[in-house]
Amino acid sequence: MSTVKFRISSALKSIIGKDLITDDFVAIFELVKNSFDAEAKNIEVSFLLNDPKNQKIIIADDGNGMDEADLRDKWLFVAYSAKKEGVERSQRKIFAGNKGVGRFSCDRLGGHLRIQSKISSETYVHNLKVNWGAFEKDAKQEFRDVAVTYNQLPHFEFPNGPRKLKHGVILEISDLREAGSWDRNKLLRLHRSLSKLIPPFENLEDQGKIHLFCDREVSSDEKESEEALKGERFAEVVNGGITNDIFDVLKDKTTALDASIDTKGNLDITLTDRGSVIYRTREDVSKSLSELRTAGFRCQISYLNTSAKMTFGRRMGIPSVQYGSVFLIRNGFLVYPVGEEGDDYWGLDRRKAQGYNRYLGTRELLGFVSVYGNETAFRESSSRDKGLIHTPASEQLNECVLLCIKKLEAYVVGVSWRDKLDKEYSTIERISLDTNRDRIIELVEALSLSGSIKVLDYNRNLVGILSDKVTDLEATLSRLNNIAAKQGDNQLLKDVQRAEAEFKKVKEAEARALKIAEEEAVARKAAERRAQEEALRAEQARAETNAAQVELEEEKKRSLFLLGSGSRDKEVLEGFLHQIVIYAANAKVQLEEILPSEDKADPRLPPNIKQSLENLREINEKIIMASRFATHGNFRMDSTYLTTDLAAFICEFLKNISQIYASKIMVSFDCTEKSFEKRFKPIELGMAIENLIDNAKKAKAARVEFGISIKDGFLQIDIIDNGRGLDRSISDPSRIFEKGFSRTDGSGLGLYLCKQTFESIGGEISLSKEQPKRGTHFIVRIGK
Repeated sequence: MSTVKFRISSALKSIIGKDLITDDFVAIFELVKNSFDAEAKNIEVSFLLNDPKNQKIIIADDGNGMDEADLRDKWLFVAYSAKKEGVERSQRKIFAGNKGVGRFSCDRLGGHLRIQSKISSETYVHNLKVNWGAFEKDAKQEFRDVAVTYNQLPHFEFPNGPRKLKHGVILEISDLREAGSWDRNKLLRLHRSLSKLIPPFENLEDQGKIHLFCDREVSSDEKESEEALKGERFAEVVNGGITNDIFDVLKDKTTALDASIDTKGNLDITLTDRGSVIYRTREDVSKSLSELRTAGFRCQISYLNTSAKMTFGRRMGIPSVQYGSVFLIRNGFLVYPVGEEGDDYWGLDRRKAQGYNRYLGTRELLGFVSVYGNETAFRESSSRDKGLIHTPASEQLNECVLLCIKKLEAYVVGVSWRDKLDKEYSTIERISLDTNRDRIIELVEALSLSGSIKVLDYNRNLVGILSDKVTDLEATLSRLNNIAAKQGDNQLLKDVQRAEAEFKKVKEAEARALKIAEEEAVARKAAERRAQEEALRAEQARAETNAAQVELEEEKKRSLFLLGSGSRDKEVLEGFLHQIVIYAANAKVQLEEILPSEDKADPRLPPNIKQSLENLREINEKIIMASRFATHGNFRMDSTYLTTDLAAFICEFLKNISQIYASKIMVSFDCTEKSFEKRFKPIELGMAIENLIDNAKKAKAARVEFGISIKDGFLQIDIIDNGRGLDRSISDPSRIFEKGFSRTDGSGLGLYLCKQTFESIGGEISLSKEQPKRGTHFIVRIGK
């Protein structure tokens, strides 16, 4: 039996060259990766495009270089990989590429290639020239029979000017295949794409290692830099060093998850929100994700809210969605096109389509996933544009990334998204509100009670005792108690026990007050009934005898206090409320003498006494506001909470209150917008609105206008008066909402309580950035 052998056609060149690698960026990536693998400290990617007849792409590095044997036995040996065989000059243990076909990326870029190479121990340069077109003339010709010229040079010949290079490689690609496609926009995209080759959280020495140059774009870059400087914006230029400072841009601006897996199989996760650590956990995944134990898995994934996206756009010069999403780094280099705009390698957008408001998609996320491993574990597709080929390790990698994103979602969807205004904040100001802290406590409790997750740390400023304004404080204290017990947090446990004791006292006091109120109501009704009966008997007696007339008149006088009717009822009620205000005002004066302001309280006061007096002052202020409000309210509000059309409620309230204030200040309102259902406390909301009107009156305003509109899903109320306006001595106007802050003889609690009221229903109050020439402009925004 005889043997036969394969013959290799010269057409193989195109199959593993320009037909396999169909993307210009992928081709350049492969060549730059080779420079990294050669331990280059500097890599220059140059485009010489000024001469239309002689345009070139140059990739030069100062790596280890190749000698003649390397060129003949390795570079010219098709599909042979010295990296894979372990005979490469580089000391790197893991390489960016090792398939042995990356060199044919040159064929994708141009028809001719010239290689100059030198190792440090030699005094001459090896010069190799390849005409890729020669392989395309006759498919019947043997691959090995196509000639490639070789000679030696005394020194490097730089196509774009004299340089000093002791060792390394220069690739000179000419006869560009798509020369006309390399316009400024494409070169800018290349600059951005090359930056992604540098992992942002490792290999810091690689920052600035790659330099991009294009002779044609020098003047355009200078013009762009000048215009950017004038406009105080980011200058996006082609020429310059390539860096990846994406996480510096996003630092303290996003909700970020940092995860890693150690060799024991522990998945460590740290979740931060705009610079503040929310929690740190550890989870045993040694069995479920066993393939990743030795892969050096790490990921940093950030959720960008509206504010973070705006910051990114200003700093980077492009919208975040155009930059990309969650990129994959294998052995220190980008796996293309994972994470690029429009790519859904991780399946996030397919998943989001199943529940838009429940899941995060590529448009909201930005980050990197990094792993190390050989071809058996993590293998890129040969075309270099399909991501990783399916292997047990790559499948577990996808599972792990999805697991991390789910943990990020639990916070973003469960906390941030439930506060409709939080997306516009670059700080955790709104996350610090009690309603949002309560949600974080619920999340940390769930993690603490999970059998497979260990909570290593959590934010004690957020996970702690809340105010009694929380809707269900008892349930919150129960959750905090579970966290304290599970985590062995003795201080939190003491705080919970103390809060539970205080809460119990408050509930008992409320119960006693309710009982007294109920008893008084029963007594009042009984007295009214007796008065009615007496009046009826008196009327009957008058019919029987005129002699009873005097007695009847006396009985009427006695009944008047208890019975009352019509307008007399309102007058009596107003008299009572006026007296309450007088008493409360006297109490206010006494409290102000003890606590003139937050920073001027008597230093001899014990902290607990001072806090109690502060609470009394706040309660007293509410009594005054409630009494005044009750006089003007003019309609029933039987329930503590009400779920109804908030816009319609405000309009109805303003309609009534404007008549009350008609002689003091003109209250006008535009109520064209309706239908904004919300759960709220009508009494507290009414008090807040009236407080704003009262402030305008105190500022000598003749008019205050309320404009109600619905914008982007938010109910917006613009309150504009023509009074004195803000005190010019206030350097930071936002301080007017702080507790105790005042430039008058007031307590400084009015606007503070207004702020609390609007925040309690998912809203905010702020000063408009553009204030009127005379007066003040407040903006209230409330999310559904």
